Amino acid sequence: MNKEIANLIVQIARIRNVDVTYVCETLRASIVAGLRRRYGPDTEADAEINSETGEIRVFLAKNVVERVASTAREISASDARKISPSAQPGDMIRVEVPLDELGRIAIRKASDELVVKLREAERTKLYDEFCKKKGEIVTGTVQKIGRDEIIVNLGLIEAALPNHEQLKADHYRQGLPIKAYVHRVEKTPIGPRVFLSRTHPEFLRKLMSREIPEIREAVVEIKGIARSPGFRSKVAVTSLDEKVDPVGACVGYRKSRIENIIKELSGEKVDIVQWSKDPQIFIARALGPAKVSEVIKEGDTHIVVVPDAEFSIAIGKKGQNVWLASLLCGVKIEVLKETDYRNRIIMSKASTIPLTKLGLEEALLGKLTAAGMNTAFDALNSTPEDLARVTELAPEAVEPLKQQVRDATWRVVEGKPVFTPPPQAAAPSPAPETPSEPAATPEPAAPPEPTPAAESSVAEEPAETPARTEQS
Repeated sequence: MNKEIANLIVQIARIRNVDVTYVCETLRASIVAGLRRRYGPDTEADAEINSETGEIRVFLAKNVVERVASTAREISASDARKISPSAQPGDMIRVEVPLDELGRIAIRKASDELVVKLREAERTKLYDEFCKKKGEIVTGTVQKIGRDEIIVNLGLIEAALPNHEQLKADHYRQGLPIKAYVHRVEKTPIGPRVFLSRTHPEFLRKLMSREIPEIREAVVEIKGIARSPGFRSKVAVTSLDEKVDPVGACVGYRKSRIENIIKELSGEKVDIVQWSKDPQIFIARALGPAKVSEVIKEGDTHIVVVPDAEFSIAIGKKGQNVWLASLLCGVKIEVLKETDYRNRIIMSKASTIPLTKLGLEEALLGKLTAAGMNTAFDALNSTPEDLARVTELAPEAVEPLKQQVRDATWRVVEGKPVFTPPPQAAAPSPAPETPSEPAATPEPAAPPEPTPAAESSVAEEPAETPARTEQS
């Protein structure tokens, strides 16, 4: 019988995932609680349990008296001397109680108490265990696919993967393995509640740490992560060893490392960006694969100038690329085309540049000045109809005029010289006749030079005659 009790204690410990010592201590406390329910709350009871042999001994502390008033707390002197010959009235001795005397009700209550305490111990241990796993990746199997969440079996416990923590490209089936990030652990009356996530930025960090040895060994450090779950992510990395390329270490030979991560993320694209202390360099790299011409800081905003052909790449689909770059760098980014940035600068400076510095024709300049247009801003800000009316130009010639003003203003802003066309009065002057002189007739003296050629041809004839005489 004792051996069966020992085996049951070990079995309970294994099922409940607790120590054997804890089971014995819980059983002892349950027996004591059962004794107090039977003999009264003031009863001094104790129990000893041997986990190896399964022996259970129950004791009651009783006071030695001459006449017994309460059998639960007192014992006669004659009965006490049978246990301890030196017992005297007034002493307190431990009296062993057979288990049969406990009664069926006390044993049932002790059993219920044991079950309740073991369940509490199991829940507490599971909670502590998963609190340690918080922030780590766990692997389980899909047990149930619900409307609002997926139940994942982690072995000793079931975890929940809510819909908003799932990737849109994920496809789940019962029984399939799944990896997820332990996002939150809550303690509830029915046990710990574990919430998983596959969209958290730290999920990507842990995946990279698993896949890339340089990150695991702290040779390459992840400085920041920006995710649009299921679509695209950007990861800033730096190397603590000058000999190690952080981007190459993360990508791997023939993209083997990054491809494994992308596969686990159901095709989510991952951009690896090399971190830099210089914000302008870091922002330019973060906006990849777009090429950046210039990064200018204006207050709290960084203006990024890109070639016109690269604008759509820099913005990305639905503004995703620039949003991720802004999130990764922690600054506000505004992307402008080179032409838009140039026009912006031109319009901001045009009011300070007079038309006289733009190299316009005198007649045109006079008409604009007469109409009250004295600066480049006045000309650029006028409507095509007003310019056509003031300058008396054809409507199709107004836009080229505006473009000429823009180009000239930009050259003035850059400090470059502006081309000034020659005055119209210089065209009819006789001076231009000089270029026609090279086309005068004295040059045709060259054609008579064939005479030396003729002489050479005649000179060849005597050379042929000796050959003929020799043949003759």
